[in-house]
Amino acid sequence: AAHAAKPRKSGLFAGTERGRAHVVLGQEEERAAISREIHDELGQSLTGMKMDLKWLEKQFPVDNPVAQQRLTSLYELINTTIQNVRQLASSLRPGVLDDFGLVAALEWLTQDFAKRTGITCRLLELPEDFPLDRERATAVFRICQEAFTNIARHAQATLVEVRLTNSDNQLFLEVHDNGKGITADQINHLRSLGLVGMRERALLLGGTFNIHGEMGFGTTVTVHIPCTVPTGEPHD
Repeated sequence: AAHAAKPRKSGLFAGTERGRAHVVLGQEEERAAISREIHDELGQSLTGMKMDLKWLEKQFPVDNPVAQQRLTSLYELINTTIQNVRQLASSLRPGVLDDFGLVAALEWLTQDFAKRTGITCRLLELPEDFPLDRERATAVFRICQEAFTNIARHAQATLVEVRLTNSDNQLFLEVHDNGKGITADQINHLRSLGLVGMRERALLLGGTFNIHGEMGFGTTVTVHIPCTVPTGEPHD
């Protein structure tokens, strides 16, 4: 089963496209702001609590096992909460994407995915660092992230392979898993698997989105996005 989506060029569609692009961009900016606030405010508060707990620990006698056990439990709770806060902030907007670019962000994403799910995840091909505007880098990252989410939830896969290439002013992303394979019915009900967002991110940047599944052989998501704004297509 295959599903391909290609951009249309009518004036009405172009206007709607620009509007939706602004919405997507606004959502990303909001997520970035919330991510920074969570990381900075909650992170600093939890670190402060941990420092206060260290001071409190010194006030209890070492021969009080009950107090020491409670203190140990509080340390573990704070450390776990700090890790959860960092994970939440990264899921909203990974700092590595803004600080080091798309290639580094995909490396982080695949490592994090493998760690969380136990599914082997391989980066088979990555280009050297190259200039790419924030909007396109975000789109490719989010599409890959959503593909990973679908794999973890539905694919029953044990292996994921990712390719990213940059050639002839085109960015090409491929995410393949060895799971049970997406069906035609699932493709026709795009919303149920979050595929609408993946498709729209590609279309809004003048690109294409394709998903293909074969029972017993897994699912492949492919995306082509121009590295620059296509000539004649306004981009606000």
